[in-house]
Amino acid sequence: MKTRTALIYLSILVVLAGYFYYFEVVRRKARTEEKEASLRLFQVEKSKITSLQLNRGKGKPITLEKEGQWQVIEPIDSPADEFAVNSLLTILESLKMEREVETEARDLETYGLNKPRLKLSFLADGIRHTLRIGNKAVVANQYYASEDRHNRVVLIAASQEQGLNKSLFDLRTKEFFSLHSEDIDRIEIDRAERKIALSKVTKDKWQAPASPDVSIKNSKVERLVSRLIWLRAKKFLDHEKNQSPQLGLDPPRIRIILATKEKSQTLLLGNAKKEEGIYAQGGELPSVALVDEKLPEQLPARLSNLEDRTLFAFDLEQVKAVGLKLNDHSGRLERQEEKWKWAAGDSRKPPENWQVNSLLWKIQELEYIPGSIPKVGQPTGEKQVEVVLYSEKDENIGTFFLEGVPPENTEKDLLWFYKDDDVPHSYWMEGETLRELADKTEKLLKSES
Repeated sequence: MKTRTALIYLSILVVLAGYFYYFEVVRRKARTEEKEASLRLFQVEKSKITSLQLNRGKGKPITLEKEGQWQVIEPIDSPADEFAVNSLLTILESLKMEREVETEARDLETYGLNKPRLKLSFLADGIRHTLRIGNKAVVANQYYASEDRHNRVVLIAASQEQGLNKSLFDLRTKEFFSLHSEDIDRIEIDRAERKIALSKVTKDKWQAPASPDVSIKNSKVERLVSRLIWLRAKKFLDHEKNQSPQLGLDPPRIRIILATKEKSQTLLLGNAKKEEGIYAQGGELPSVALVDEKLPEQLPARLSNLEDRTLFAFDLEQVKAVGLKLNDHSGRLERQEEKWKWAAGDSRKPPENWQVNSLLWKIQELEYIPGSIPKVGQPTGEKQVEVVLYSEKDENIGTFFLEGVPPENTEKDLLWFYKDDDVPHSYWMEGETLRELADKTEKLLKSES
């Protein structure tokens, strides 16, 4: 009898739970979704939009068409910025009113909708939709707008108006190169006085065919490729011709070629326009543009700029302990599981892992100045800064030391280096690099107790 009663109560509980779930969860969610949908101005999916036109009240309307990729077709012919267009379409898809002002407005001029600040029309599933945005409302951060029902006036958030009110510059692509960095297997940088040509031999190795004996540092080439792939136009000069003498594009000051097995793209760099940038043309962009005025300085001027001049190559995981010295301060850091800690007996607060790794990364990046001849022998003065790397068996991987920290205005100075029990060699290094090395050492040694 008790079992039967318990089953009855259990059945009632299940029914009540089901009732509660359906009416309080499922139905509430459905009502919320219905309310949200009713506030949306357009019941469209952005993936179905294939044509877009923006008229900002001044200048020519901007027209874009989608044929696989978005393309600006008016007032110029140019690939579109896919990210910018997708952002705009996302806003259109989810665009909702804050509230309805009038269902059938008789005077649109009151709201600035007779001559809207922005008129946007788009084609979705073969149906043309229109959005007009007028004056900013006196109260709240909102704008008056009307959609397909021409005389219906609603308010939309100012953030939505800003997201929709895009200029031609916003919507056109500003990338010169459309190649994928991993596919690039040939690079040329041709200046009037010299030319650098590189070919990819393997995934992680580049070579200069004209100078096969020069060891090229892969990370330097990767940074070069990344800088060019991410290069963006700052400003477009659609009516300029590249033959114009003041541009310096015919012939160019610098010619850059990136190539894959299937295609190549060329970028021309010309003269500088005072306080605005460098004239550029090529790649995916049909027009003359301006780019960062520092770009020519960031490009390698000669092959030696890409040469591998690494002082000492090692893996971070090899390093199990680090000995540090700065004048009268010294200490030893040891890797204990996943943390760096001071050796037994040292009461200083253990540094954060990134602080120790920052020093090790700086040592990995150490490069001697090209053409410098190292000195061999013992230093004449005291070791002011010293960093010693140890392996798991406490073997000396490498020792680096300075006889003094170079002053702020010193462009280069000597760094001493040796492995195991070798005789120390000194190499010319950039002064700034050595100051950073000393600074990172000091910050670790002066940790709080």
